[in-house]
Amino acid sequence: MNTKEIIDISTWERKEHYEFFGNLPAPFFGLTAKIDFTECFKQAKADGASFFLYSLHHILTAVNAVPQLRCRIEDGQAVIYNHIGASPTIAREDGSFGFAYFEWHEDRNIFATEATKEIERVKSSSGLGTNGNERRTDLIYFTSIPWVDFTGIRHAGGYRPGDSIPQIAVGKLTDNDGRKMMTVAIEANHGLADGRHIGQFFNLL
Repeated sequence: MNTKEIIDISTWERKEHYEFFGNLPAPFFGLTAKIDFTECFKQAKADGASFFLYSLHHILTAVNAVPQLRCRIEDGQAVIYNHIGASPTIAREDGSFGFAYFEWHEDRNIFATEATKEIERVKSSSGLGTNGNERRTDLIYFTSIPWVDFTGIRHAGGYRPGDSIPQIAVGKLTDNDGRKMMTVAIEANHGLADGRHIGQFFNLL
């Protein structure tokens, strides 16, 4: 079961950062880096498993290890969750896509098993597949663009007061001198996280 704690803004070391960036019309900032996924790729291949799910679990492990990426803004309050799941986009055979909701499990096999069920649910449905989960904040937004080895990305949508869910995108898996490399882009609310925290996230990948 996921739990959260309300952060006492009055004693929070990020009080001024939170208030300063919270008043900006667009408080999100982003960084993009090329990450080595060779070991993750080898493990997925050895297990006959989905690289998509293995790499997403790897990314979520890094997200959950950085407390600032588990912080959210809810009803005007800053909170921190015990753990964070993911809402990825899932492609269908007809060319459309829908939103899925993957619960976090530290055990990669359990995560992959449950996520596979959710993928099948989305593939057998139509439309975006919103079912109330779109109001959740204890997750990251995640998208995979395996056709493009991109160097930057801009997500659709504008900022609404209180938006605080990090957005992560990955690109095409490429071979670079025998290493499997993949672009990872992340955007986060600067009131909750800084470049140092994004650097910690990347260093854990």
